[in-house]
Amino acid sequence: MALLPIVRLGHQALRKKSTPVSLSLLRTKKFQKFLDDLVATCVHANGAGIAAPQVGVNKRVIIVSVQLDNARYPSRPFFPSTIIVNPVVVERSKKLAQDWEGDLSAHLQGMVPRSISAVVRGLDRHGKLVIFRVKGFHARVFQHEIDHLDGFFFTDRMTRVETLAEI
Repeated sequence: MALLPIVRLGHQALRKKSTPVSLSLLRTKKFQKFLDDLVATCVHANGAGIAAPQVGVNKRVIIVSVQLDNARYPSRPFFPSTIIVNPVVVERSKKLAQDWEGDLSAHLQGMVPRSISAVVRGLDRHGKLVIFRVKGFHARVFQHEIDHLDGFFFTDRMTRVETLAEI
């Protein structure tokens, strides 16, 4: 596996809507290697997740990975490294909670309101349907990463810009 370069805030890929991954592309050896590399990049960077646009690829793929030894999120609940292709939030709670979010593409963090629970549908790396019912921190990570696929950055969701700070 290779580590992919993470693009920085201002890169055009972060503001562009990503295109769905076809089953024929998903099944290629090259794309399967990209998925492995994206997981490795997320884990190496101590991210809770990463989206393909963060490595300059505008395809609808996210990784959620909250490791037990994650230096950035030591008290957050474990979530195994998981690939979700063409993810869609199909349901989200109306109740919101503010919490800190940061991003691998910027050395910034800020308070962002997000739904406290969500249901996300997508495909696994083999094209099989997967459904995630997530709450709390994991719901936040899923929503944050899916936002990247639609060209949104966490700062777009902030309601209290005075909380924006360098990490």
